[in-house]
Amino acid sequence: MRFVRMAFLAAVGVVVVSQAVGAQTVAAQPVAEEDWHTTVYPILAWVPIGIKIDVNVPPIDGDGGGSGEIVDSRLDGAFFGGVAASNGTWRVEGYGLWASFGGERPERPSLNVDLDLIYGSGKFGRRVAPDLYLTGGVRRVALDYDITLGDLPHFSRKPGVWDPIVGIGWHRLNRNLEWHAAFDGGGFGVGADVDLSGSFSVDWKPIPHFGLTAGYNILYLKLSDSDAPRDLTVKMTVQGPTVGFGLYF
Repeated sequence: MRFVRMAFLAAVGVVVVSQAVGAQTVAAQPVAEEDWHTTVYPILAWVPIGIKIDVNVPPIDGDGGGSGEIVDSRLDGAFFGGVAASNGTWRVEGYGLWASFGGERPERPSLNVDLDLIYGSGKFGRRVAPDLYLTGGVRRVALDYDITLGDLPHFSRKPGVWDPIVGIGWHRLNRNLEWHAAFDGGGFGVGADVDLSGSFSVDWKPIPHFGLTAGYNILYLKLSDSDAPRDLTVKMTVQGPTVGFGLYF
């Protein structure tokens, strides 16, 4: 959880620093409030530079169970997109992610993992301070995993859960620049055991209705899945930069 604490502190630091800088420097005229402004991100490329997958299988019938960890596993493919709308007081967001991961660990116990992740969220936020929003919503987490750990039986399942999420977001909108930072937490044992995400991005809009965006995303999941008579636990941490373009209305 050290990684999660660092991610949260980093997000808070970004918000504090950006607020201080913004109080002294105005990059462009602010966007008028009360009118709804919508942003569509048709395609965002997510390039994870750190992927960690940890599998734990409890013992049963005297076989001892087992655990294994893959660090910096391969990324087979990913798609990330979203839409957001705000009138200054209220903010609505929806994002979707598909990513395919895999990896092997030859050391005993050997571990082979192929995992597809479908991750979608819908959030509703209320502004509580300048540029600062409290958010709540739901997130759909669906895994399609194929795991072989040592001499234990092969695991292949497609669990899917709905997670309630709460969080905080910071969004500063100007004519030519937008700054966004968010941290969400969910699961609470209702769906996933733990579901945490953090993000930061900057949008540059050189011409009306079109812009480029770049940022950094962090995702941590802990999910328990019953594959009778066992309860398999999968922990996954993925982090890396995002780049793409946005359409602004």
